[in-house]
Amino acid sequence: MKHYIAKISSILIAAIIILTTATTAFAEDSLKINGADKTVNKGDTIKFTLNLADTREDVIGFEVRVFYDSEKLELVKGSVTSETFDNLFYNEEIKGKIPLNWTDFNNPVNCANKTPFFSCNFKVLDGGEAKFSYFVTELYGNDMTYLKSYTWSYDVTDGNDAIITDGVLPITDDEETLNNRQSHFINYVDGKGEENSPNKDNHESVVGKQRSTQIQQDVVEVTRYEDVQNGGSGSKSSGVSPMLFIFIGIPVLVVLIIVAIVLANKKNKKAADGSDYDGGEPKFDISAEQQAMEEAGETDDE
Repeated sequence: MKHYIAKISSILIAAIIILTTATTAFAEDSLKINGADKTVNKGDTIKFTLNLADTREDVIGFEVRVFYDSEKLELVKGSVTSETFDNLFYNEEIKGKIPLNWTDFNNPVNCANKTPFFSCNFKVLDGGEAKFSYFVTELYGNDMTYLKSYTWSYDVTDGNDAIITDGVLPITDDEETLNNRQSHFINYVDGKGEENSPNKDNHESVVGKQRSTQIQQDVVEVTRYEDVQNGGSGSKSSGVSPMLFIFIGIPVLVVLIIVAIVLANKKNKKAADGSDYDGGEPKFDISAEQQAMEEAGETDDE
């Protein structure tokens, strides 16, 4: 009898050890994102989507950065897409951060309802906990002012399994971004604008160091979004922002106007005093003057 009891006890202990080991291994391979109840597993490929809604003006431009834990997640190259914003500029070569930039005065985008801003895929590298966050430097509407009514949200899916739906994305604590990318646009913790937030009396925000307007340094070398639907299969859209024409075209136009005015003034001066076009001394017909003097001398001799 004792022999059977000892044998059963050994089997039970072995089963408990195996179960505990398997549970621990599973926990080590599972990844929790932004504290969500559901987890994903090491080796999975998940999809991240940033959404924008409740805008009262159409969007004509933005500068946004999305941050992720590069030790737990790896961005799948070539997966950054936007069905909403043609010619989206982004940089997928920076580990842990995706800068996004877009401007189009001629084709404003309506985001009054929930609109996919952009999406991308990540491969899960390890278990534990990972965090997505973001920071908005610019977000302006077709009235050329910063949007004051909006709602940011995000979704995370693992295949057909929804891990996070309509989540409130945390604002980044990245010091470089907070110190160098703050503008007059304010990032509120609830992801809503000052006009449509229910927390008007206590609207918590994250504000970095104020900065003057500057050209974005980390989106200079960018991968351009391929607008296959509008540009034809396999073709690349030009990706040239109207802002580029403003920054370059206006100074060039001013220089051309100044040059034209200077040339016109020199031409008028030449017509007035007989001077050279290059501002030199007036030229006289020496041979004609000398012939006149000689003729005058011959007359005197007679």
